[in-house]
Amino acid sequence: LIAALTLAGLLLRSLRLDAPPLWWDEGYSVYFATEPLTRMVWLTARDIHPPLYYALLHGWIALWQNAAPATDRWLSVLLGVAALPAIYWVGRTFYPARRAVAVVATLLLTISPLHLYYSQEIRMYGLALLWGLLATGALWRLLAHLHQPVLTARGWAPWLLAYTLCAVGGLFTLYYTGLLLAGHTIWALWSLRRTW
Repeated sequence: LIAALTLAGLLLRSLRLDAPPLWWDEGYSVYFATEPLTRMVWLTARDIHPPLYYALLHGWIALWQNAAPATDRWLSVLLGVAALPAIYWVGRTFYPARRAVAVVATLLLTISPLHLYYSQEIRMYGLALLWGLLATGALWRLLAHLHQPVLTARGWAPWLLAYTLCAVGGLFTLYYTGLLLAGHTIWALWSLRRTW
């Protein structure tokens, strides 16, 4: 079922990729991504967004040797499609006994007009959502291990590493990810207040 929803999400997100022309922000993404990496990092240091998405887009353009809007939008399509199994995993992590919750969450994200839009835009928002979902699921797993009466590094260390990588990836994609991480911190402190 999740494979079918993911395929449906891919089909929905691949429609009319070449129909709208580049708009201002997408043009900036392409401009940054077509610069040499060192100059791109210099430019993004003076911009309001960090460089990770632009670096991925740079590699994408180099891979296909094409900076056409439809080609560039495919990166966002694939990142948006990757969010579908990610939200399913988060749903299953939060509600392991209620698979329907995860399936409904995946269905809603599959057909969400807002997510469809940002999965076709040459911007970093789809990647930021993916990092946020993965970080949220990793934090939940980490907290579950920290609530155990006997802590073993083998149990919690991989989830701490996964959370850290996703959090850093999110911050290097979109600075607003810091707000999600602040929420995660409050959630973790509240969750662990009695355990510790």
